[in-house]
Amino acid sequence: MCGLIGTIGLGKNNLLDLRTIGHRGPDASDTWMSPDSEFPVELGHARLSILDLSENGKQPFLSKGGRYVFVFNGEIYNFIELRKRLQEAGHQFLTQTDTEVFLRGLIEEGPSFQLRCNGMWAFCLWDREMKTALFGRDRFGKKPFFYSELGSGKLVFASEMKAIYPFLPSIEPSEKVNLHLQHLFDYESTEDCVVKGIRRLPPGCFARFMNGRIIIKRWWNTLDHLEQPPLRYEDQVERWRELFLDAVKLRMRADVRIGTALSGGLDSSATFSAMAFLAGQLGTHEREANDWQHGFCAHYPESDLDEAHWAKIVTDQFALPLQKVEVDPVGGHWSVLDALRQVEDPYLTLAMPMLETYRAISQAGIKVTLDGHGADELFSGYGHLQHAFRDANSNQAKELNAIIQSLATGKLNIPSTSLFGSKLNQQIISALRSNLRYPKNVWKAFLNKTDLEYVHYKLQFEDQRDPRFKSFDSLTRSLYEIFHVTILPTLLRNYDRYSMASGVEIRMPFMDHRLVSYTFSLPWTSKVGGGFTKRIMRDALKDILPEEIRCRRDKIGWNAPLHEWLRGPLKSEIEQSLCIDQLPSNIRSAWSRLQNNPNPQFKDGQKVWALLMPLLWKRAIFSAAG
Repeated sequence: MCGLIGTIGLGKNNLLDLRTIGHRGPDASDTWMSPDSEFPVELGHARLSILDLSENGKQPFLSKGGRYVFVFNGEIYNFIELRKRLQEAGHQFLTQTDTEVFLRGLIEEGPSFQLRCNGMWAFCLWDREMKTALFGRDRFGKKPFFYSELGSGKLVFASEMKAIYPFLPSIEPSEKVNLHLQHLFDYESTEDCVVKGIRRLPPGCFARFMNGRIIIKRWWNTLDHLEQPPLRYEDQVERWRELFLDAVKLRMRADVRIGTALSGGLDSSATFSAMAFLAGQLGTHEREANDWQHGFCAHYPESDLDEAHWAKIVTDQFALPLQKVEVDPVGGHWSVLDALRQVEDPYLTLAMPMLETYRAISQAGIKVTLDGHGADELFSGYGHLQHAFRDANSNQAKELNAIIQSLATGKLNIPSTSLFGSKLNQQIISALRSNLRYPKNVWKAFLNKTDLEYVHYKLQFEDQRDPRFKSFDSLTRSLYEIFHVTILPTLLRNYDRYSMASGVEIRMPFMDHRLVSYTFSLPWTSKVGGGFTKRIMRDALKDILPEEIRCRRDKIGWNAPLHEWLRGPLKSEIEQSLCIDQLPSNIRSAWSRLQNNPNPQFKDGQKVWALLMPLLWKRAIFSAAG
C-alpha cells in the first residue's frame, strides 16, 4: 500500500514531487528515470511497508533483465497461491513481496492476470523496449489512479490529484463541477474529476498508453461472475459464511500489526469478531498476522452520535481493550479547510473524525486495518429497502415496512393488519410504480439545462441494459447500482484519503470479489427477512458475533456531529472562513436557524453543511492552489 506518481514523455523536470504523496508511504521513497538514450519516463513511489519489510520490497521495481519497470499501490492478498502457481511454471522469485508476483503475472499474461488476483490495486507497468505503459485499477476502485494528458504525447499520473497540480497551467474547477456538487454520488465511477484537466481511470478498467494515446478497456464486470446459489437458504448461509471467513483470513496476511476501525455497528463488528474466531487457526497458515487485537473507535463524549458503548460490547466479548479516539474538531490536527484539502473531493459530511481516527491508529503503530466497508451496499444500503416492495407479497410488505421503521427505532413491530390497507398505501403504490433510473415523465420532471445534463449523465450506467441485470429483482438492481456506480465508489474514494493521510491501509473483507459475486447472485429474500436487514450475514455469523450486536436493528452511519459542532467549536472558523454576513440569503437564514435552534438534530446540521460545503471546498482547493 503506497502512493505512485509518474510522467511519460516529459523528460527531466522539477515538477514530480514525491512529497505530495509522502503521507501515503512514509517508510521509503524512490524514483526511476529512464536513461538519456531512452524514451523519457520518470516513475516515483512512496512506500508503506506491509509485506517483506526489507529493502527488497522497494519500488520502482525492475524485472529481471530490467526491461519492465513497475510501480504499484495496493495489496494482492492471494499472492502466495499465485506465486506457487508461477513457480510451478518455472519462474523464480527474489523477494517475499506481492509486488514481484503481480509484476511477473502481468508480464506473462497481460491485463487478464488481474482476474486471478484477490486484492486492491492501481499500477503502472512501463515496457522500456516497446515504449508502452500498462495501467490498471482493481475491480471496484478501492485504489485511486488519476492522470492528465499534457499534449504532444505527454502524460502524468498519480495516486492523488494534488500530485498532478504542479503539471497543470492553472488549478481550476472542471466544467461540470457544479453538476458534481449537486450530485455528489454520481461521478466517482466515471472518468470525470472536479479539477479541470484531470481524469481518473474508472474501476475495473485497464489502459494502454502508446504512441501518445491512452486507450481504456474494461476488464471486470460482476455480471460475468454471478453464481448459481444453492436453493436451500440454509445452504446459502453456509456458503456465505465460508466465503466471508476466507476473505477475512486472506486479509490478515501482513508482516506488521493490524487493527480495526470499530464502530459497534454490525459490519465492523463482524470483521473484528471474525478475526477473533480465526485467531486460533492461524498457526497453520502462511503470513497471517498474530497481532490483530486492536479496536479503535471514534468517540464524541455526550453526543447522540457516539457509539463507543456498542464498540465496547464487541471488545469485551473477547476480553480486549477498546481504544477510544476522542475527536476534538478544534484541538485536532486538521482545520475544516485542511480536511477538505486533504480529501480533495467534495462530500456531504465532515472528514475530521475519520482523519483523526486513522491518525490515532497510525500513531499506535498500526499500519493495516480490516474494516466493514461495503456491507451496507451489498445488503440494504441507505433508504433503498423500499425497492423490495415491488417484488413483495402482502405479508412480506408488512415485514419490510416494520424492518424499515426499526432502523430508526431499534424495535420491530409488525402490524396485524394488511399494509396495503394502511395510511402508507399511497407511499407503497408510489414505490411499486417508481423506476430505478427511468422516471415516467422525465422530460417534465427535469426542465432546466443542468438537470437534463444530469439525466443524460446518469443514464451512462451501461450494465442496466444487460439481460442479466434486468433479471435481478428490484432490490438487487438498486443495490447493484449503489455498489458499483454511486454510493460505494464515493465512500471507497473517501476512505482511501482518510486512512492514507496517515499512512494506514484499509482492507475490506466484504469487498472480496468472490463474496460480492455470490451475494449479488442471491434473491432479495436472502438479504432481507426474518425481521432483519442483512439477513444472511446475521445468520452466517450467529456463533461469531456478540448476540447483542448481531441482533442490533438501529442504523447510525459514521458521521461528524455537525449539529453540535457547527453551533459550538466550529462556529468561529466557519464564520471567519466564509464571512457569513456576505453569503446568499438562503444560507444566512439556514445558519441563523441552526444557531437559534435549542435542540438541533443531526439532520439539521447536515442541511446547513450541505449549503456551506461547496463554498468551503472551493476555497480549500482552488484558493490554496492559486
